[in-house]
Order: sequence, then structure tokens, then C-alpha cells
Amino acid sequence: MNRIVVAAALSMGAVLAIPMPASAVPPVRVVSEVFDADVEVVDEFLTAECGFTVTARLAGHYRETEFYNRDGSLDRITAPSFRSTLTSPTGTITTADVGLDRFVENQDGTISIFGTGIHLKIKGGEKAIGLWRLVFDPETNELVSEEYHGRFDVDADGTVQAICEALS
Repeated sequence: MNRIVVAAALSMGAVLAIPMPASAVPPVRVVSEVFDADVEVVDEFLTAECGFTVTARLAGHYRETEFYNRDGSLDRITAPSFRSTLTSPTGTITTADVGLDRFVENQDGTISIFGTGIHLKIKGGEKAIGLWRLVFDPETNELVSEEYHGRFDVDADGTVQAICEALS
């Protein structure tokens, strides 16, 4: 336990010691949305995959903040923090999306998107945890490249089946 505390303190000290790039314009929160747990919707994808009705509820918030760099380029930071509850006639799964995502305008006009988090964790079973990096071209609406580290893809082999089994 002491090693964890020391490692965390050293990591935090290293982060604080690194000078952050100054921006010409102060950050602006552009979206701040709260999800109401009283709203329940049918999850069409899981309903089709599982063969029975699966509903979803979200509770928490989602925030986006824009930062402009000295060169005028945009960094957009998003901070999802919500729980998703999937329910079937016979079961329930609750999981979270908590993490930090960053959107950066590249000089070639593409957008790099970096994301982290835990998107699904079934007790004793499947997980969708990790880091992803995407490059998107807004001119063509094309995904130029994608990288996944860890097990981040909720649609990965076995994950949907594990969700359906947990809900059955």
C-alpha cells in the first residue's frame, strides 16, 4: 500500500513539475449535460443481439471544455462520468464510463481523438477497459486510422455474448 502512495505522489509531483503550454484564450466549457436516471430507452442493438428486450438508463454527467493553443489550434477535452444500467426481463448490469477524452486539431485538418476509461466490466467476466486513439477527417467523414490498447472495444468477440448471458 505504501508503494502505491509513494508512486502516486511521485507521479503527481512529476506532472506538476512539467510546465503546461500557455494558451492565449481562457478555456470555455461548451457542453455540460446531466443524464437523468429516470429516462429509460430500449437498446436496439442489444435487443436484436440478445433476442429479448434490453433497456438502458444513464445517470451522471458529460462535460466538454475547449482550450486554444498559442498557435490558435483547438484542444477539446471531454469528461464523461456516468453509469449505464442495462436491464432485461431477468437481469441487470451496471457499468460506468469514466475517463478523459481529448480531441486535437492536426495541422493537416484531421482530428486526433484520444480516449481512456472503463466502459464495461462484468463481474468475473468480460471487460472493455483501455485506451484508444483515432484520427478522423471531418472533410470526408472518414476514419483515417484507429488504435486500441487494452480491451476497449465493447463489440469485441465474446463481449456481446457475455452481456446477453449476464442479462438472461
